[in-house]
Amino acid sequence: MATRKNSTDDPLAPLTLAVGQEDLLLDRAVQQVVAAARAADADTDVRDLASDQLQPGTLAELTSPSLFAERKVVIVRNAQDLAADTVKDVKAYLGAPAEEITLVLLHAGGAKGKALLDAARKAGAREVACPKTTKPAERLSFVRSEFRTHGRSATPEACQALVDSIGSDLRELASAVSQLIADVEGTIDEAVVGRYYTGRAEASSFTVADRAVEGGRRRRWRRCGGRCPPGSRPF
Repeated sequence: MATRKNSTDDPLAPLTLAVGQEDLLLDRAVQQVVAAARAADADTDVRDLASDQLQPGTLAELTSPSLFAERKVVIVRNAQDLAADTVKDVKAYLGAPAEEITLVLLHAGGAKGKALLDAARKAGAREVACPKTTKPAERLSFVRSEFRTHGRSATPEACQALVDSIGSDLRELASAVSQLIADVEGTIDEAVVGRYYTGRAEASSFTVADRAVEGGRRRRWRRCGGRCPPGSRPF
């Protein structure tokens, strides 16, 4: 098995702390650790747990030495919601992490569960920021970064058009970038984005509005007992 590096940039560091509320980025932080672990050992055991699945004693059981010295990744989601007794277990583990085991804590940040967050940082956790993207400029930066990560170029106008067309969902933006780079050779420009996606965001808005109007008509129809006054339209 590969020897674990000491660098905090190493995905196989004893502890990775992914902080934020952007689901796509949290999932990517997990995927990076799992991929690195399986590259080092194809038989890596991955345990992905919700906060309510990590009960007192569970972490000790999962991280106890194995006869086969197998590599293991233990993922704990929504760590800010862990019960107090379980937090004590995690803090104790952070003081003496097990060999060949990578613990990944996903924490929303903020005041809730801050004691665990502080303890993980004090223990030297490798930290990955996963902030919620709330501003158009942040989504634009994300799209540009996606193209760069894939080694592809896109014009500023193309990136802006993609954000305008897709909207605020990072998963959909990432998927759109993947589709464009798979289908289109060379630099991706605004015309290419227009052929694929222009009008999508506007169409979605109209669909929501239409459904709201239709729902209102149906509620009025039910209040009439299925019978409407002469000349009125139920739908």
